[in-house]
Amino acid sequence: MPSKVHKSLASLLAYIKQSKARRSKILGGQGVPGHRAAPAPGGNHDATIGGRIDVGEIVKIAGKEFRRYKFQLNLNAQDSTIKKLAAKDSHKVYSTADVEIKGDRNEEEEEDAMEEFEQQLYKNLNE
Repeated sequence: MPSKVHKSLASLLAYIKQSKARRSKILGGQGVPGHRAAPAPGGNHDATIGGRIDVGEIVKIAGKEFRRYKFQLNLNAQDSTIKKLAAKDSHKVYSTADVEIKGDRNEEEEEDAMEEFEQQLYKNLNE
């Protein structure tokens, strides 16, 4: 059975995939390190999902630029287990994913990049 952290990540990824604007924000490498990529702080989704994706630094891999994204838990999570974990260390990074910063992706490239983003987050999940 998936853990509550795993379920929070799954809910967050579903939330991101629901909106082209959210996907584009992630896949375009937009944002300032330390700020939210998804969901917006303070909204209903913030508490119900219980986790967030924060914008990380730009890293170079094989000569290409990638934006690192970090999965963290929210202090205002509705779920008591998630809330307790976040209270221990709200800045703990539970997972990361690196997304190549690339301007215009066609639909297939976007789907592939989102799939890679999701796979990295699950693979790197450290509870």
